Parts: sequence; structure tokens; C-alpha cells
Amino acid sequence: MCFLAVPLLAAAALARGDGAWSSAAPLPWATQELAAAAFHGEIYVAGGIDGTERATAAAFRYDPSVDRWDRIADLPAPRHHMPLVVVGDSLYAVGGLSQLSFRPESTLWLYRDDKNRWEARAPLPAARGASGAGSVAGRLIVVGGWGAGRHLLDSSAVYDPRANRWRNAAPIPTPRDHLAAAVVGTRLYAIGGRPLSLDRNYDVVEAYDLATDHWTRQAPMPSHRGGLAAAVLGGEIHTFGGEARAAVFGNHEVYDAASDRWRMAPPLPTARHGLGAATLADRIYVVGGGPRAGFAQTAVVEVYAPSGR
Repeated sequence: MCFLAVPLLAAAALARGDGAWSSAAPLPWATQELAAAAFHGEIYVAGGIDGTERATAAAFRYDPSVDRWDRIADLPAPRHHMPLVVVGDSLYAVGGLSQLSFRPESTLWLYRDDKNRWEARAPLPAARGASGAGSVAGRLIVVGGWGAGRHLLDSSAVYDPRANRWRNAAPIPTPRDHLAAAVVGTRLYAIGGRPLSLDRNYDVVEAYDLATDHWTRQAPMPSHRGGLAAAVLGGEIHTFGGEARAAVFGNHEVYDAASDRWRMAPPLPTARHGLGAATLADRIYVVGGGPRAGFAQTAVVEVYAPSGR
């Protein structure tokens, strides 16, 4: 079973005064198992599983100045459980799963916003989906997820955009899928996830240091969650949502990397899993996801602003 360390009502009480939620324009259609990234002052989402319960190649861009989503060029092929990561001045779509057989893929696509098209780059060393990814020191780092035969991968992969080349890095100590990843400073944090089972969500947090090629264990999350999302604001990692076998979570828990401590924050107005989260200016946009366990989709977009912002 998945155990929540703090019930949502108690979490809301503890977090009172810590910030507030508002709504933004919904996605053009309901989607789960998508990712989000902030790029050139806008929010991008790509792929996922749509309301027909099919993998989609659709991609959209949100302009906060007019509160509007516009469709951009489709991905070269449908994907879901696929991270979106900004490295330097480029947006990448990394691996992911295809079809409803959840087959892992090794594709790496770069989005050219000047030409509105996706271009192929060197494929990952091994196909993987439901992984975590982030950018450190101009490198793209991919951790966790599953590969061929739906086997968990402990390998970490580092991509150098200038050389268009991958290399393997120190393996993640706790292999898992459906984790979240976020970068603070020079370290990538791998948060939560599960070992292929909705009944065994993790609270595990491990940090990867690219300079030393070394992992360290950090303070665990207050709750056990897989299928969650994370975004960084003001040097803190905000984590949202997640899924157990028969429920979804509205949890919003915040990690301070400097003190290695967690605190509770106002929960998501719409509990969900398989959602995207991205920070733009001083707001976090939490996009789409599944409002029920398993196949379910929402188009909702909710925006979190800390107090005083």
C-alpha cells in the first residue's frame, strides 16, 4: 500500500499562508502522462495519452501574456511518459513510451522554435520511459525509468549537446520508474517513484553530482508517491500529485536543498497523477494529468504563487 505521512487536510492547515492557487486557460484537450517545460518565456507540453486513451504526438505552447494555448508542430511520433528538458537555449524531448503497450524508446528530439519543427539527435544509449531528467552545467541527465522488457534501469545517461554524444554515468542507487527529477545548483534530485508497482510507491530522494559522478541519499519525502511532478522555484523543489492503485494525490510538498528539509504547502486544487509542472517567472504551472488512478485525463491548468509574489 501507499502511505501518506500527512493527510491532505492536515497538510493544508500546516501550509496556510504559504501561497495560493489560481486557474489558467485549460489545455486544448485533456491529456495525462505528459511533461511540461518553461522555454523562452512560455510553457511547452508534448505527448501524453489523450481522452481517446491513445498516445498522442500533439504539442502545445502557452503564452501567459494572453492566457492562451497554441498548437505547435507535432512530435515526430506519439510518445507518453517522456520528459521535456531545457538545456541552455534548447528544448529536448527525451525517450518516453510509445503505444499503449508502453514500449520504451531511445529517441532524442530537439525543438527548433525558429522553424517550428522537431529534429532528431543522437539516441539514448538504451531505450527508456517513465524516467526523470534535468539539465546540469550544459548537460542533459536522464535517470531511472524502465527499458526493454519493462525492466527497471539503474543506468544514468549524460548527453553533451555540443558533441551530440551520450555517455553512461554512475547508476542510480534506487532504480525506479514514475519518479520526478529536478535540479538545484549543480545537483539533480531524483524524487519518489515506484518499482513497477502502484502498491510500492517510494519516498526516496537521491541527489546526483555531475562533477563527482556520485549519488547521495537525502531526506525522504513526507509521503510515498509515484507518478508525481516537480518544479523548482526560489531554490526549492515543489512536488505535486501522484498515484496509488485506487487513488490520486493532491499533495504539494516542498524540499529545501540547502537545509535538506521538507515542508508542506497548499495542496493541488485538482488531485492528479501523470501531470506536468514548470516554473515561469515567479509562478509554477501544473498542467493536465489524470484525476483518477489509471486511464483518466484532465485539461486543467492550475498556477501556484508563493505568498508575497
